[in-house]
Amino acid sequence: MNTSEYIGSGILEAYILGALSRKEAQQVEADIAKYPDLAQELADIEATMFDFATRHSVEPPPGANEKIWAALQFGSSANSDGGRVGPKVIPFQPEYRKPGRWKFAAVWIALAGSMALNAAMWMRGQNNKRDMLALNGKVYILEHDQKELAGLVSKYKENKAMMADTGMQTIVMHTMLPGHPMAATLYWSKQKGHAYVSIDGLPTPPKGMQYQLWVMQNGKPVDMGVLPNEMANTPGMQKIDRTVTDGQAFAISLEKEGGSPTPTMQNIYVMGKV
Repeated sequence: MNTSEYIGSGILEAYILGALSRKEAQQVEADIAKYPDLAQELADIEATMFDFATRHSVEPPPGANEKIWAALQFGSSANSDGGRVGPKVIPFQPEYRKPGRWKFAAVWIALAGSMALNAAMWMRGQNNKRDMLALNGKVYILEHDQKELAGLVSKYKENKAMMADTGMQTIVMHTMLPGHPMAATLYWSKQKGHAYVSIDGLPTPPKGMQYQLWVMQNGKPVDMGVLPNEMANTPGMQKIDRTVTDGQAFAISLEKEGGSPTPTMQNIYVMGKV
């Protein structure tokens, strides 16, 4: 049995209020005896109702009881003959025992219990709503993590296939600034024109600046595109979108964000020959 669904159905509240048939009530009692969670929930609901009824109980107006019972027990009759009023007749009444105050209290407790039930159901609805929102949040996080993991797996497979390519050349680009040890690595398949770059040996670019990759072809630098700043100081590898089938050297320079048509010579950080 799914006790959470059982509790959320409201059958325990109906059992407490006596709204179930005898057969249904017997089934609930059997379930309560079998599952401790149901017994605890039943006790909690009863405690909530009792507390609410106690705090919201209202005494009947003073003298209301006596007036009601007097009106029921006593009466008078009028003799219309001759317009005279006949003697007051008190009919025989069986022995009557005035009900205890608990009967009146029961009415008010039942009313308060109904209000408590509504309040409890509303609170449970709010809790269910919060639980649903929390569950949706967890599902969103799981979906996001799944997509991120799928991306990592795809990139891993791509890198693995790239490293297995016998035509792939490894070009280490060393620092061009004395006293500033920096390095980056480029993997290039001249036959296919594919290139991958790793810049884990370069510092994070300052705000408003970005690294740009260049290939030297016949002594002229050709733009290969800018590199994401988050690649700096990480072991990540970036595939270059542009195809290159010719080149004598590769270099990386620091340029304004978005790139430059020509490299800033004093900002060429690393370079490596093929």
